[in-house]
Amino acid sequence: MLIIIGALFSVFISVLVSIVVTMNAPIASYGVLFDFPSAFLTLAFLFFFFFTSKSGSVIGRYIRSSFKKNYAYTRIELVSLSTAIKNTIRFSFATGGFGFLIGAIGALTFLGEKERLGPFVALSFLTVFYSIIVSYIIFFPVQAWAENKLNAMGE
Repeated sequence: MLIIIGALFSVFISVLVSIVVTMNAPIASYGVLFDFPSAFLTLAFLFFFFFTSKSGSVIGRYIRSSFKKNYAYTRIELVSLSTAIKNTIRFSFATGGFGFLIGAIGALTFLGEKERLGPFVALSFLTVFYSIIVSYIIFFPVQAWAENKLNAMGE
């Protein structure tokens, strides 16, 4: 439960930092770090991964059990959670790379038209940015928590 609250707090801090970074910018650039196509691409592939892989069901069990008071995780549960998180992190980074390629192909298609070039460049970089944020803010802390619990259990 504490990990979930920490992840939500981290997302809040990231949004707050992005607002502060763009505060002195012109009005038109306030939403510079928020791009719906990039966010949709990142989250759509991530949800597809969750629904089609065993990692999604393992992470779902972890989320459900984290709301139970004094739930004692077994070694097998922690190992499977750690493995599922590692796979999710890899997939998240792959999604960022895939989004970058889609944006780069779109940008190269419209090299001569400056007004159509910008959205594709934004798509390419923001998809990578979102995948890094999701990996580092949400999934790495959960994996570290699971690894620390495993180390505390001993061999």
